[in-house]
Parts: sequence; structure tokens; C-alpha cells
Amino acid sequence: MKSSKSVRIIIGFVCVIFAATIIGCARGVTVPLTNYKPMFSDDYSVYKGQRVYLMNFDNQANDTTIWAYSSPDKKFSYSDNNVLQNYFWYSFEKAFTNLGMLVSKMDNPDLSAPAMWVTLLSITDENYQVNVTVQKRGITVFTEKYAIQEPPLAEKDRNPAALEERAYKMTNNLISTILKDSGFRKALTEG
Repeated sequence: MKSSKSVRIIIGFVCVIFAATIIGCARGVTVPLTNYKPMFSDDYSVYKGQRVYLMNFDNQANDTTIWAYSSPDKKFSYSDNNVLQNYFWYSFEKAFTNLGMLVSKMDNPDLSAPAMWVTLLSITDENYQVNVTVQKRGITVFTEKYAIQEPPLAEKDRNPAALEERAYKMTNNLISTILKDSGFRKALTEG
């Protein structure tokens, strides 16, 4: 009986240390949507006036939690007040709206617009991988996997402000990579 109690105490102590280690290792970087500014250097005027029904974003990334993603070394964790897939949904909505696209949502859908959804496959502060699907009239007309990468930052450059700006830059690069793709453009803008 005494050894059973000792084992439970030791296991409890190990669990507390393990949890404290996991929580204490990652420094939080806040990436509020209010600070995200879509900025693109390429001409995307072809999308102006284009209707799109922006559907669900699904987080299937095993390297994230429901609320956050992190650096590969787990030293930094990125989050907002939204679950991760909502963060990316609202980022795409903001970018598309800023480009002059007419974005409909699940609460007020334009069922005749091309429907688009995104699956998050892997998200870190060095790599975003997503799958984009477009349907027209219930038929999948386009699906493509996209990946963007940024080189690791030097340790001396890893501060919350720089990491926040890097996260917004990566989101812009992801959206730009998708918009530049001729297959995506054709799926969204043609018949």
C-alpha cells in the first residue's frame, strides 16, 4: 500500500514537471487579425469583382494545436483569439475583399459562386502547406497542394515583433502563391 502511494506521487510529480516543461518552453507570439494587412506586389486585378463562396478551412496539420502553431524547435508558439483554421479563414477573407473580390460566407452563401475551401496540412513558422479545393455547382473542378517556406531566422533575430511580422508575411506569401497559380485562376474566373 505504501509503495503504491509512493508510485502515484512520483508519477504525479513527473506529470507536473512534464507539463511545466512543455508549457514553459514555448514563448507566445500573438498574431492578431486586426494587425494583419494583406499586401501583394503582383497585379491581381483579374480577381476584382470575382465572386467566391469561402467555405470551411479544416485543420489537419499534425504539427499544430487547435489554437496555435509553433516553430520547428518549439521555442515559439503563434496564436490569436481564434482557432487556427478560423485565423486563416479570416485572413483569406480579408485579402480577397481587399482585392475587390465578392466573398460570401456560410451564413449568407452565394451558391452560384465558385466554392473554395482550404485544408491546413502543416503549419510552422518556417513552412505552410495547404490543400485548396474549388467546386462549381457541386463538382470539384480544382484541387492543388501549395507550400511556402521561409528560411530559419538567426537566434538573435527571433523576437516577438519580428516573428509577428514574419507570420503576416508568410500568410501573404501563401495567398499570393495561390492567386498566382494559373490553374486556380482558371477554376475561379472561367465559366
